[in-house]
Amino acid sequence: MADTNDFGSFAEAISALGTLNKLESAITSAINTSKVPPKEIRKFMKCSSVEEASSTPLFQFMEILFKKIGLGTLVLSKNDIFNYVFIVPDSPVSRLYPNVKNKKVCFTISEALQQFFEKDLGIPGNVEELKCVNQGNDACEFSVTMQPLAVYHHVLDADDRDIIGHLTESQNLSSIADDIELHEEEIKYRIESLKRYHILDDTNKVTEIGETYHKYGRRADDIDEDFPPPWKDMAEISMAISASTSFAEAFLETNRKDPLVEDVSDDAIVNLTEEAEKSTSFAELLSKTIKKDDNKEG
Repeated sequence: MADTNDFGSFAEAISALGTLNKLESAITSAINTSKVPPKEIRKFMKCSSVEEASSTPLFQFMEILFKKIGLGTLVLSKNDIFNYVFIVPDSPVSRLYPNVKNKKVCFTISEALQQFFEKDLGIPGNVEELKCVNQGNDACEFSVTMQPLAVYHHVLDADDRDIIGHLTESQNLSSIADDIELHEEEIKYRIESLKRYHILDDTNKVTEIGETYHKYGRRADDIDEDFPPPWKDMAEISMAISASTSFAEAFLETNRKDPLVEDVSDDAIVNLTEEAEKSTSFAELLSKTIKKDDNKEG
């Protein structure tokens, strides 16, 4: 957590910390209501271009979700097989640190991306903020590096596994149509996708990666879980986000009407800074402060 003095005055610090808590609550509620079915994840991940991926229902849902949470506009700028790069031109998180220069401060957006990929898509990995407006860049940029096995787990379905199995055993591409009930154009599309993921080489032979996946990866009897995508009921997600942030909003409104303190000493600011560094959220920080006050009164 950033030093409280990065927010400027004590009143600005309280307001900014309250906003961060609001964002944390919104992220948690949004993630809990946004699990995406495997077939929709596969559509997104099999896209070979940024333009194609940006047009999928999954990415359009991500755009809407991040805006509803309050994290700004999400733009996809790169979609390699194990790595995505997102840009947020208008990061509201960076504006919470007006006094911070030459530092990356949008850890909240990084955490939201990591949770979305891990919990809603089932793809663990690492998220790193590459660029930040507060560093002097035009936009904040985030890199999502995904675990390869999890990617294969989601990208390859039963038909892909049948193609891999066929080529592993016979190495005869011309006879695939006889063994697999797919249209010729569909088979061509899947062959190109398997090449992109290094399952097949340029001569349509199964690579070492493909052989390893065929031997140890998902089996053909695995069945994808099927359920409605979260964008079918955005109203429910919006209500969950709104409910989760109500406490923070009420606290901020009370703070505006009745200031928590009229005269704050330097010691109080220092103590709050020390507690902030030990706390994982504003709610935790507030709880510690209240307990200390209660102990003093007792």
